[in-house]
Amino acid sequence: MATIEGRNTILLSRGAEAEVYLVDFFGLRAVMKKRISKKYRAKLFDEVFIRNRTRVEARILSELYEAGLIVPSVLFVDEENGVLIVEYIEGVRASESFEKFDLGKATSISRRIGGFAARMHSLGIYHGDYTLANVLLRESEVYVIDFGLSGYSSDVEEYAIDLHLMVRSIKASRPLDAEVLIKAMLDEYGSHYRGDYREVINRMKEISVRGRYIDREVRKSIMRERYIA
Repeated sequence: MATIEGRNTILLSRGAEAEVYLVDFFGLRAVMKKRISKKYRAKLFDEVFIRNRTRVEARILSELYEAGLIVPSVLFVDEENGVLIVEYIEGVRASESFEKFDLGKATSISRRIGGFAARMHSLGIYHGDYTLANVLLRESEVYVIDFGLSGYSSDVEEYAIDLHLMVRSIKASRPLDAEVLIKAMLDEYGSHYRGDYREVINRMKEISVRGRYIDREVRKSIMRERYIA
């Protein structure tokens, strides 16, 4: 057990940019993300980066929640200290369970993943790390979590990267069923995306063709320090 700012917390994970804790927030189980300062960043930039990334993540989660998408609700934001507390969702990551489901259930989940992406992109929002690891399953609900790399953009490249990452994730989890599952995901995406669906899919295909080069660029995109003032 550890204590941060007077709250008893349990460390769930420690990543490159943040630590994630399970906390008791006024009697509610919640998840607290605490962004970490980096010594290699100039102090002023570090402060601006942490403040703005925390603000953007909280704002995006709130917008998605208000739009009816299934994401954890925001409970508390402290931009200055890089703290974000959200609703705790009792569930299992799709990356840990997807391969165990029968094809019918896996197809249903794939459709929901595609529909979520379409609605999110139609709001001008990209996830930045859209993989099965950031899809949480609870009973019949499919939650999308961890918007730490998300942002606002009208660039279809960002949307196509989201889809490319999810396609790779599905292929890795269920290679034998990947074609059926990916088709279900993309069909649902096309049914709900408000823009030019073909433009996003064509860009996604271009990204796949670029192969190792784009995978390297995607990794750089995921790791780069993007923020919006």
